[in-house]
Amino acid sequence: MKYFAVLATAFFLLSNLGEGKTLEEYIGEAEEYKNTSQFDKAISTMEQAVEEYSDNSDAYLHLGIMLGEKAQRIRDYMQIFDFVERAFLSWDKALLLNPDNFMARFYRGAWSLNMPKFVGRLENGINDLEIITTALEQSSDPAMREQLMEAYRYLAGGYKKNGEYSKAKGVYEKIIKLVPETEYAEAAREGIDKIKQFEYWREERARLARTDDPMIIDLEEKVTKDPEDFDYLLALGRAYYDNGYYDQAEIMLRRAITIDSSSGEAYRLLAYTVSEISSVDYDPRIYMDTDFRTDLAFETIDLLDKAVTLVPDDIELKLTRAIASIQMPFFVNRIDQGIEELEEIIKSDVSDETRAQALYWLGYAHQKMSTTYWARVVSKYPATSAVEDVFSAFRPPVTHVDLSSYPAPVIGIEFELSYRDELAPQTAVWVENADGRFISTIYVSGFSGKSKEKQINLPVWAKSSEFVDVDAVTGASINLGHHVYVWDLTDHKGAKVKQGQYKVLVEVSYWPSMQYQRVEAPVEIGKREVRKVVEEGDFIPYLEVRYLP
Repeated sequence: MKYFAVLATAFFLLSNLGEGKTLEEYIGEAEEYKNTSQFDKAISTMEQAVEEYSDNSDAYLHLGIMLGEKAQRIRDYMQIFDFVERAFLSWDKALLLNPDNFMARFYRGAWSLNMPKFVGRLENGINDLEIITTALEQSSDPAMREQLMEAYRYLAGGYKKNGEYSKAKGVYEKIIKLVPETEYAEAAREGIDKIKQFEYWREERARLARTDDPMIIDLEEKVTKDPEDFDYLLALGRAYYDNGYYDQAEIMLRRAITIDSSSGEAYRLLAYTVSEISSVDYDPRIYMDTDFRTDLAFETIDLLDKAVTLVPDDIELKLTRAIASIQMPFFVNRIDQGIEELEEIIKSDVSDETRAQALYWLGYAHQKMSTTYWARVVSKYPATSAVEDVFSAFRPPVTHVDLSSYPAPVIGIEFELSYRDELAPQTAVWVENADGRFISTIYVSGFSGKSKEKQINLPVWAKSSEFVDVDAVTGASINLGHHVYVWDLTDHKGAKVKQGQYKVLVEVSYWPSMQYQRVEAPVEIGKREVRKVVEEGDFIPYLEVRYLP
C-alpha cells in the first residue's frame, strides 16, 4: 500500500479556504506522523481535516489511509476490524462525495479484497477494481501502466478468493501480454500454474468421489433430468454427506437452498457439511485463499443460525449450534452465546443423553475460557509472577523415545510446547548444516505448510527452507505437549547426509497472543552417540536431540 499512499497525495484536488490549515497541510502533517509511527496523531490530524473540509472527498480518502495504517500495526484481532471498518466508512464517504476519486476507489477495493469473505466486502471490492482496471485500460498515459498492473494483481486475487478461477487466469494472461518481461508477468505465470494445480487437485477429488452406490447413481440421474427439483437435490446432498463426499454434498445443498430457502433441513445439512470440510486437514485451498478456513468457521455458525430460526423447536439442532459456538475460534465470538444455550438446554425437558452432552460441553467451554484468561496473563502481564504459574500449569509430562527400535543411524528429536493459546500454534522442525544451509524439514504445521510464502508465522523456517519439501512433511497443527520426531538422516532430496556438524531447529508462533520462540541444538553426526539438551524460554522450554550411530 505504501506506493499508493505516496501516489495518493499527488492525486487530490486541493481546497484552500483561506483560514486555518489547508487540506494539503493537514495531509502533509498526517504523513509526517505516519512516517514516524505516530499513527494515533496521524488519525486525529485527518479527523480535524475532515471536520474542516467535510465536503472534500480527499479528506476522507486520507483519513481512511491513516486508519488502515493503524490497523496493520494492531495485535488485537477485534480492534483490527474496528479500525478497518472506520477506514471503509471513510472511503465510502469519499466516493459518495466524488465517485471519480480514483485513489479512494483503489484503496477501498484493495482492502476489500484482502479482507476475509465473512466481512462481506469481497463483491464490492471486485467491482471497485473492475471499474479501476477498465478506466486504466482506456488510458493512453504510459505512467498509468504500473497502476494498471497493481490493480490487475489485486483483482486476480479477488477473483481467486471468490472462486472465479477462469476470470483470475484471464487477468493474469492480460498481465503477461502487456508486460511480458517483468516481475508482474513472472508472478502472473506462477498464479496461472497454481490455479492449474488447484484445478487438478479438485478434479482428482471429484474422481475419487465417484461411486457405484445404486442410490447415489439413481439420484444423480434424477438431478440431471430435473436440476430444479428441490427434493432430489436435498436427497442427493444427504446421500453425498452420509458417504463422506462433502465437496459434492456442498454443491447439491447450495443448489437446493437457492430453490427453497425455507428448508431448515437443507440449512442443517449444509452447516454440517461445511463443518466437515473445515475439520479436514489443510488442503491446497488454503494457498488460494489464506482466509478459507476462517470463512468456513463464520459460515458454519451463520448456517446453523438460519436452521435454528427455521426449526426453533429442534433441541438437537440447538445443541449442535451451541457445541459449534463453543468449538469455534475466538474471533467468531460465540462462546458466551454457546454457554447460554447449553444452560437453557440443561434446564429444559430433554433426555438424559442430551442433558449429559450439554453438561459435557458446558465443562469444555469453561475449560476453554480458562485458557483465554491464562493467555491474557502471558500476553498482557509478562513481568508478573502469575506468568510462572501459567507455564507451570501448562507444562506437560515427558516420555522419551526409544531410538533402539529404529534402524541406525538415526536422530531423535524431542521437545515440549508448554503454552496453549486460543488456536493451535504454527510450528516447524527442521535441520541445517553448521553453515546454516537448509537440509530438510522434519515437520511443519498445516497452515504454514499449505500457505507457503503467504504465511508470516514462521519467518526463519520459511527463509531457510524456501518451501522446497513442505508437501511431504506438512501435518495437522500440534499443540501443548511433549512431541517426538525421528530423522533418518536424509536431506530434502532423499539423499543420506555426510558426517559432520548439524543443528536441529524448532520454531513456534502462537496466535492471537503473538507469542514466539525459536530454539536450536547442535549435533555431530559421526561414530559416537551424541545427546544434546537445550532448556531455554517458556514456549519451547525443552529440546533434546539424540544421535544414535
